[in-house]
Amino acid sequence: MIPPTALSTKLGRLHLPNPVLVASGTFGYAREMAGLVDFKKLGGIVPKTVTLNPRPGNPPPRTAETTSGLLNAIGLDNDGLEYFLENHLPWLASTKVACPIVLNIAAKSADEFPRMAARVKGLPGIAALELNLSCPNVAGGIDFATKPDLCRAVVASA
Repeated sequence: MIPPTALSTKLGRLHLPNPVLVASGTFGYAREMAGLVDFKKLGGIVPKTVTLNPRPGNPPPRTAETTSGLLNAIGLDNDGLEYFLENHLPWLASTKVACPIVLNIAAKSADEFPRMAARVKGLPGIAALELNLSCPNVAGGIDFATKPDLCRAVVASA
């Protein structure tokens, strides 16, 4: 049997118990999965994307079944950063979740990324940030990723 530490992973300053993370948007805010998944076995959790202000997301239908799986166009539906910090982060930072939390943030403009990053910097329960620079199913959702200079500036600022 492989010792648990054999799979530990370092990404810069972030230490993960193993390289298995749940992808943003597939796991909600993790509370929904508490009865189904042993969080201690995960390397980390990336909760649903958070934006500075609430977003209603795309109108239904948001999913379509295909012969190869499922297509979705949720549109980053969320209640905004302050709601996340007040209602979801305390639970995610609790002892119930025994793995690192990587907060996924998306923005309408390049200046929102550093504002959000500054707001969450040093908060207990957030181990790292993931910048959502390429969401193709929202207006302007891939602008950051398709313009190298803008992408570089956003990453450097956050």
